[in-house]
Amino acid sequence: MNFYNRYISYKTIFTLLSFFFVSLAFTDSGYITVDGETIEIDVDRSYQTPATYPRKALRLEREGYVIIEFDVAQDGSVIDPYVLEGEPAGLFNRAAMKSIRKWIYEPSTYDGVPVQVNDVQVRINFNLTAIE
Repeated sequence: MNFYNRYISYKTIFTLLSFFFVSLAFTDSGYITVDGETIEIDVDRSYQTPATYPRKALRLEREGYVIIEFDVAQDGSVIDPYVLEGEPAGLFNRAAMKSIRKWIYEPSTYDGVPVQVNDVQVRINFNLTAIE
């Protein structure tokens, strides 16, 4: 197999992994505070980019996950994301964070007033099993 064909093969694998084998949910939940009371509220994703499977993880044939916490602004954008947990540690963090920063949620309201939703947690799973 020449270099060009090998490049195309790897590119195809990366594309498939990026779009089909990174699992994500579509509705998440977070919290708002109203008059000193904490209320759980659902937030719906209107746009998400799939996380790209890291080349190192693919080369090592590793699977894992990342849990990220962030807030959803009144306009639906993701603000202040950070990694709570990742397994294996550090291997998928960058790919997950890069994806999360581009997500957009439907703006949330409480009693008709736009609100910022805090402490939304998302788990992104990275799986290779579908290509075996």
